[in-house]
Amino acid sequence: MSTEQHTNEQKSCNSCTHKCLIALNIVLLIGLAVLYVLFFKSTSCKTDTQEATAIAQPVETTDNPTLTIGYIDTDSLMLQYDFAIELNEKLESYTRQENDYKDMMMRFQNDYNNFLKTGASLTLTEQKKTEESLKKRADQLAKMEEKLMNERTKLETVIQVDQKKMIDAVYAFVRDYNAKHQQFNVILKKSFSESPVLYMDSTMDITREIIDGLNEEYRNVKGK
Repeated sequence: MSTEQHTNEQKSCNSCTHKCLIALNIVLLIGLAVLYVLFFKSTSCKTDTQEATAIAQPVETTDNPTLTIGYIDTDSLMLQYDFAIELNEKLESYTRQENDYKDMMMRFQNDYNNFLKTGASLTLTEQKKTEESLKKRADQLAKMEEKLMNERTKLETVIQVDQKKMIDAVYAFVRDYNAKHQQFNVILKKSFSESPVLYMDSTMDITREIIDGLNEEYRNVKGK
């Protein structure tokens, strides 16, 4: 193999590797951050039209002297709600596959660069054997990349659909919960990253009840 051929192949491989990694790194933007931020930010636009629930001490106001306020810790909800956990597991499964691909790509790139540096010192037989091995690995990586791209497309669709289902499930359960207890006027969502409230009395926290109720409902639906 001539020096010029080595150089051209290196440029082609480097370009392919760069494009592959850029394309696949897009999925990392999904992760837990997407699942969390997209889900709960999308719910914020519904706040004005949703019923509120909470176990709370009465808060005196001019308009309503017995206004009751409560809150749900959405950080805890995301970590303990079975629906959210399953979505996260799907994301983690894809991320593991992507990381495997990136590791294989890095090893391939290192071996290819090493061959370009030392190939001239090998015999023709050794060069041919190494080139065939590298080509086989490159083909495997190309197939793996295509598979990951297809799975990413499917995953994005699943996440979009399931996020809507999860939003609807949470709001429907909260409405039913509030209708059953008939003791709350307002419910707030508490989040470490988004909540505008710095302090909330723990007696106003109904997170545990909401999580337990949602999980029971979700398991019943899955069991049908």
